[in-house]
Amino acid sequence: MKNNLRNNLVLAKIEKAREALDEAVWCYEGEKYPAAVNRLYYSIYRACLALLVGEEKVPVKHTAVIGLVNKKFVKENLLPREVGRFLHEIQTARIEGDYKEKSFEKEEVKELIENCKKTLKTIEDHLSSNIDNKKL
Repeated sequence: MKNNLRNNLVLAKIEKAREALDEAVWCYEGEKYPAAVNRLYYSIYRACLALLVGEEKVPVKHTAVIGLVNKKFVKENLLPREVGRFLHEIQTARIEGDYKEKSFEKEEVKELIENCKKTLKTIEDHLSSNIDNKKL
């Protein structure tokens, strides 16, 4: 895949990640906490897909995508361990909210939003340094 195409795909996926984060904040402000958690998850999931642009094989299952990001980026110290921990935390929260009908407290979701913002920024910074250096 050519660098320009790769960069455009990464930017498109990051834009979708930012949109999902904005949607999460909107849901939070409307006190729709499970929906906010769902959108936070998809924000980070899309950021994970941006990290994997250019891989020969990108898994279809969400758990496999997150596992591959942990393997290729967290375990290789390209991203901090906090990213790996948050990936697990937000994936678990989304499953509990979507499938187990968990109720979330306002403060709990507020903390998830803050952690999502930090994680997304960390991923964006990593991607930006690779785009600037033409590694993507």
